[in-house]
Amino acid sequence: MNHSAPAAQPVDLTPSPPAWPALVMSLVFHILLLTTIGLIWTQNPLGSGEITDRPVGIAIVHRMPDRDLYTEPVVPQVIEQPTSEAASAAAAASPAAPPADLSPPLDLDGILKAIQSTPSPISGTGMAGETNLDGDAFGSAGGKTTSGDSSDSTAMLFGVSGSGSRFVYVFDRSDSMNGFGGKPLRAAKAELIRSLGSLSDKQRFQLIFYNDKPTPFRMTGVPLQMMAGDDPNVMMATQYVNSITAFGGTEHESAIKMALRLSPDVIFFLTDARIPRLSSGDLREIQARAQQVGTTIHAIEFGPDPVPPIDSFLRDLASMNQGQYQYVDVRGLKSPGTQ
Repeated sequence: MNHSAPAAQPVDLTPSPPAWPALVMSLVFHILLLTTIGLIWTQNPLGSGEITDRPVGIAIVHRMPDRDLYTEPVVPQVIEQPTSEAASAAAAASPAAPPADLSPPLDLDGILKAIQSTPSPISGTGMAGETNLDGDAFGSAGGKTTSGDSSDSTAMLFGVSGSGSRFVYVFDRSDSMNGFGGKPLRAAKAELIRSLGSLSDKQRFQLIFYNDKPTPFRMTGVPLQMMAGDDPNVMMATQYVNSITAFGGTEHESAIKMALRLSPDVIFFLTDARIPRLSSGDLREIQARAQQVGTTIHAIEFGPDPVPPIDSFLRDLASMNQGQYQYVDVRGLKSPGTQ
């Protein structure tokens, strides 16, 4: 039995179509993917730089029927704190507040050079009176006077009286006050103490002794100011006056200007020095400053002659400032305590 061989299947030699469409699609997909990643990368730079970094957190996913919705958590607002250098610069730029208990030091030179306009009190009139040339214008009586409801009253020095509530005594303590056995200085100090004792506690006073430079009466740590005429202050002032000695030269102008800086009603100015004289320019400047503060200036001159000199600059000082001039012959002065 012959079995015939199966017929051979024809071989399809036609070439299969190329697979390039799939490759192109894959290439396009990868290009788009890389482009997207690149855009995301460039929009979110690394590092802080000038852009505040976002804190690391967990995204919130909202499951929707047809899609998932991703939302970012709310980023809290960060308030930048100043750096140490910025804080230091700000502290340096802001003015430092002085301590509450800081008390500026007394500038005596500034007082002499910087006379400022201040409200003027009512000026004293100053009436000349008779004087006992022994330095005892009040006799044996002393003690304080009461001013009642008014703070204005009268103070006297060697027969010259002035009315007001603020008195400054400017006394020469140069070496010439040691003449005649020291009687000029002793008499001046005794009369000053008596005048202080007549003040009421509603009046105020200040003492300035001067030679080459002025020296005011003030307690340690207390700036130059007017003192109330009460018993404790008068007692301390009396001790101060008793401690004064005479020495050195004479310079009138700075002492008077220091007194005017205190804006008194009355200045009692006492000296035995005819030289150096205050020039006409000095007198005009003092007059202008006295008018600004409303001050009357009385002048008491000690001298060795029975009659006052005709050309005394102290006479001009008093007349130009609504005050009185009084001459005292030091030869007729008695030592304090003698009759």
